[in-house]
Amino acid sequence: MLRKASVLFIPMLLLASCAEPQLTDVGAPEADAAALFAAGQGLVRKAIPAEDPGPPFYARVSPITNQLHQTDGWLAVPFYRSPECIPADFNLLELFHIPGTTGPGAFGCPLLTSGFLLIEPDAPLGTFPRQVVLTGGGVQFWFVRWVDFQEAMKDGVVTIAELEALHPLKGTASNFHETLRPRDGEHLVAITARGMLEDGRSFQFQVNQPEYVTKSIRIRFR
Repeated sequence: MLRKASVLFIPMLLLASCAEPQLTDVGAPEADAAALFAAGQGLVRKAIPAEDPGPPFYARVSPITNQLHQTDGWLAVPFYRSPECIPADFNLLELFHIPGTTGPGAFGCPLLTSGFLLIEPDAPLGTFPRQVVLTGGGVQFWFVRWVDFQEAMKDGVVTIAELEALHPLKGTASNFHETLRPRDGEHLVAITARGMLEDGRSFQFQVNQPEYVTKSIRIRFR
Protein backbone atom coordinates (compact mmCIF):
# COMPACT_ATOMS: atom_id res chain seq x y z
CA MET A 1 0.00 0.00 0.00
CA LEU A 2 1.27 3.49 -0.83
CA ARG A 3 1.84 5.74 2.12
CA LYS A 4 0.23 9.15 1.90
CA ALA A 5 2.13 12.07 3.33
CA SER A 6 -0.87 14.43 3.60
CA VAL A 7 0.89 17.61 4.74
CA LEU A 8 4.30 15.97 4.97
CA PHE A 9 4.97 15.67 1.25
CA ILE A 10 4.07 18.16 -1.43
CA PRO A 11 3.43 16.70 -4.90
CA MET A 12 5.13 17.60 -8.13
CA LEU A 13 5.21 21.21 -9.31
CA LEU A 14 3.47 22.70 -6.25
CA LEU A 15 4.87 26.17 -5.70
CA ALA A 16 8.06 25.27 -7.56
CA SER A 17 8.16 28.78 -8.95
CA CYS A 18 8.75 30.24 -5.49
CA ALA A 19 12.46 29.39 -5.53
CA GLU A 20 15.14 30.34 -8.06
CA PRO A 21 18.02 27.98 -7.25
CA GLN A 22 21.40 27.59 -8.89
CA LEU A 23 21.68 23.85 -9.37
CA THR A 24 24.03 21.09 -10.41
CA ASP A 25 22.61 18.54 -12.86
CA VAL A 26 22.44 14.86 -11.99
CA GLY A 27 25.09 12.92 -13.90
CA ALA A 28 24.01 11.09 -17.04
CA PRO A 29 25.08 7.56 -15.92
CA GLU A 30 23.07 7.79 -12.71
CA ALA A 31 20.09 9.29 -14.50
CA ASP A 32 20.21 6.46 -17.04
CA ALA A 33 20.36 3.85 -14.27
CA ALA A 34 17.38 5.48 -12.57
CA ALA A 35 15.43 5.41 -15.81
CA LEU A 36 16.09 1.70 -16.22
CA PHE A 37 15.07 0.98 -12.62
CA ALA A 38 11.94 3.08 -12.97
CA ALA A 39 10.93 1.29 -16.16
CA GLY A 40 11.45 -2.10 -14.55
CA GLN A 41 9.37 -1.17 -11.52
CA GLY A 42 6.62 0.61 -13.44
CA LEU A 43 7.66 3.98 -11.98
CA VAL A 44 8.03 7.40 -13.52
CA ARG A 45 10.99 9.70 -13.01
CA LYS A 46 10.43 13.35 -12.06
CA ALA A 47 13.29 15.83 -12.17
CA ILE A 48 13.99 18.04 -9.15
CA PRO A 49 13.39 20.97 -9.30
CA ALA A 50 12.07 21.12 -12.88
CA GLU A 51 9.11 18.81 -12.22
CA ASP A 52 9.05 18.73 -8.42
CA PRO A 53 10.19 21.43 -5.97
CA GLY A 54 12.15 19.03 -3.77
CA PRO A 55 11.91 18.36 -0.04
CA PRO A 56 9.70 20.79 1.93
CA PHE A 57 12.34 21.45 4.58
CA TYR A 58 15.45 23.54 5.13
CA ALA A 59 17.83 21.23 6.98
CA ARG A 60 17.98 17.63 8.14
CA VAL A 61 18.17 18.22 11.90
CA SER A 62 15.14 16.84 13.73
CA PRO A 63 14.14 14.10 16.16
CA ILE A 64 11.37 13.26 13.67
CA THR A 65 12.33 9.83 12.27
CA ASN A 66 15.65 10.12 14.11
CA GLN A 67 17.16 12.76 11.85
CA LEU A 68 19.87 13.86 14.30
CA HIS A 69 23.08 12.54 12.79
CA GLN A 70 25.75 12.69 15.47
CA THR A 71 28.91 10.83 16.40
CA ASP A 72 32.14 11.47 18.30
CA GLY A 73 30.63 14.52 19.99
CA TRP A 74 29.56 16.29 16.79
CA LEU A 75 26.18 16.78 15.10
CA ALA A 76 26.10 17.27 11.32
CA VAL A 77 23.48 19.63 9.89
CA PRO A 78 23.14 19.50 6.08
CA PHE A 79 21.17 22.39 4.60
CA TYR A 80 18.97 21.72 1.58
CA ARG A 81 18.05 25.39 1.34
CA SER A 82 20.08 28.48 2.16
CA PRO A 83 20.43 29.11 5.93
CA GLU A 84 20.16 32.85 5.29
CA CYS A 85 16.64 32.33 3.93
CA ILE A 86 15.22 30.38 6.88
CA PRO A 87 12.51 32.34 8.76
CA ALA A 88 13.77 33.57 12.11
CA ASP A 89 10.85 32.05 14.03
CA PHE A 90 10.86 28.63 12.35
CA ASN A 91 11.54 25.66 14.62
CA LEU A 92 14.08 23.48 12.82
CA LEU A 93 13.12 20.51 14.98
CA GLU A 94 9.76 20.37 13.17
CA LEU A 95 11.70 19.56 9.96
CA PHE A 96 8.88 20.24 7.48
CA HIS A 97 7.69 23.74 6.55
CA ILE A 98 4.64 23.14 4.41
CA PRO A 99 3.21 25.83 2.09
CA GLY A 100 -0.10 27.27 3.21
CA THR A 101 -2.16 30.41 3.51
CA THR A 102 0.71 32.23 5.23
CA GLY A 103 3.24 31.64 2.47
CA PRO A 104 5.27 29.16 0.42
CA GLY A 105 7.00 27.55 3.39
CA ALA A 106 10.38 26.01 2.62
CA PHE A 107 9.72 26.34 -1.10
CA GLY A 108 10.30 30.08 -0.75
CA CYS A 109 14.03 29.42 -0.30
CA PRO A 110 16.51 28.39 -3.01
CA LEU A 111 17.23 24.68 -3.26
CA LEU A 112 20.92 23.77 -2.93
CA THR A 113 20.55 20.35 -4.55
CA SER A 114 19.09 18.85 -7.70
CA GLY A 115 18.10 15.33 -8.60
CA PHE A 116 15.04 13.22 -9.25
CA LEU A 117 12.34 11.12 -7.64
CA LEU A 118 10.71 7.85 -8.67
CA ILE A 119 7.01 7.30 -8.10
CA GLU A 120 4.07 5.31 -9.47
CA PRO A 121 2.35 7.12 -12.36
CA ASP A 122 -1.07 6.74 -10.72
CA ALA A 123 0.04 7.56 -7.17
CA PRO A 124 -2.61 9.54 -5.23
CA LEU A 125 -1.93 13.18 -4.50
CA GLY A 126 0.42 13.55 -1.55
CA THR A 127 2.03 10.10 -1.81
CA PHE A 128 5.65 9.78 -0.76
CA PRO A 129 7.87 8.87 -3.72
CA ARG A 130 9.46 5.44 -3.86
CA GLN A 131 12.94 6.93 -3.99
CA VAL A 132 14.63 10.33 -4.13
CA VAL A 133 18.21 11.02 -5.24
CA LEU A 134 19.76 14.42 -4.57
CA THR A 135 23.20 15.73 -5.51
CA GLY A 136 24.94 19.06 -5.24
CA GLY A 137 28.23 20.89 -5.39
CA GLY A 138 27.43 23.73 -3.00
CA VAL A 139 25.53 22.19 -0.09
CA GLN A 140 26.12 24.00 3.19
CA PHE A 141 26.97 22.02 6.33
CA TRP A 142 27.13 23.14 9.94
CA PHE A 143 28.72 20.99 12.62
CA VAL A 144 27.85 21.68 16.25
CA ARG A 145 28.84 20.07 19.50
CA TRP A 146 26.27 17.41 20.34
CA VAL A 147 26.19 18.27 24.03
CA ASP A 148 25.46 21.93 23.20
CA PHE A 149 22.69 20.98 20.79
CA GLN A 150 21.09 18.69 23.37
CA GLU A 151 20.95 21.60 25.78
CA ALA A 152 19.50 23.92 23.13
CA MET A 153 16.71 21.51 22.20
CA LYS A 154 15.49 20.89 25.74
CA ASP A 155 12.61 23.34 25.29
CA GLY A 156 11.59 21.68 22.02
CA VAL A 157 12.58 24.62 19.84
CA VAL A 158 15.77 25.36 17.90
CA THR A 159 15.72 28.34 15.53
CA ILE A 160 18.42 29.20 13.03
CA ALA A 161 19.68 31.94 15.37
CA GLU A 162 19.89 29.49 18.26
CA LEU A 163 21.77 27.04 16.07
CA GLU A 164 24.24 29.73 15.02
CA ALA A 165 24.70 30.73 18.66
CA LEU A 166 26.23 27.29 19.24
CA HIS A 167 29.28 28.46 17.23
CA PRO A 168 29.08 25.82 14.50
CA LEU A 169 31.91 24.83 12.23
CA LYS A 170 30.59 25.99 8.87
CA GLY A 171 31.49 24.49 5.53
CA THR A 172 30.37 23.73 2.01
CA ALA A 173 30.22 20.29 0.44
CA SER A 174 31.75 20.25 -3.02
CA ASN A 175 30.38 16.74 -3.43
CA PHE A 176 27.02 15.70 -1.96
CA HIS A 177 24.94 12.62 -2.67
CA GLU A 178 21.78 11.49 -0.91
CA THR A 179 19.52 8.53 -1.49
CA LEU A 180 16.19 8.75 0.31
CA ARG A 181 13.43 6.15 0.46
CA PRO A 182 10.76 7.85 2.56
CA ARG A 183 8.13 5.12 2.80
CA ASP A 184 7.64 3.04 5.94
CA GLY A 185 8.83 -0.53 5.53
CA GLU A 186 11.67 0.48 3.22
CA HIS A 187 12.78 3.78 4.76
CA LEU A 188 16.38 4.76 4.06
CA VAL A 189 18.55 7.84 4.42
CA ALA A 190 22.04 7.44 2.94
CA ILE A 191 24.27 10.50 2.58
CA THR A 192 27.88 10.97 1.56
CA ALA A 193 29.48 14.41 1.44
CA ARG A 194 32.88 16.01 1.43
CA GLY A 195 34.02 19.59 1.28
CA MET A 196 35.85 22.41 3.01
CA LEU A 197 35.27 24.22 6.27
CA GLU A 198 35.57 27.99 6.53
CA ASP A 199 38.68 27.53 8.70
CA GLY A 200 40.50 25.80 5.83
CA ARG A 201 40.14 22.21 6.97
CA SER A 202 38.36 19.56 4.95
CA PHE A 203 35.42 17.50 6.16
CA GLN A 204 33.80 14.20 5.34
CA PHE A 205 30.33 13.08 6.33
CA GLN A 206 28.67 9.72 5.76
CA VAL A 207 25.54 8.18 7.23
CA ASN A 208 23.58 5.04 6.46
CA GLN A 209 20.21 4.89 8.21
CA PRO A 210 17.78 2.14 7.15
CA GLU A 211 14.40 2.04 8.90
CA TYR A 212 15.23 4.98 11.20
CA VAL A 213 18.22 3.16 12.76
CA THR A 214 21.72 4.55 12.19
CA LYS A 215 23.85 1.62 11.04
CA SER A 216 26.98 3.63 10.27
CA ILE A 217 28.05 7.26 10.53
CA ARG A 218 31.26 9.21 10.10
CA ILE A 219 32.15 12.84 10.73
CA ARG A 220 35.79 13.63 10.05
CA PHE A 221 37.78 16.86 9.96
CA ARG A 222 41.30 17.18 8.58
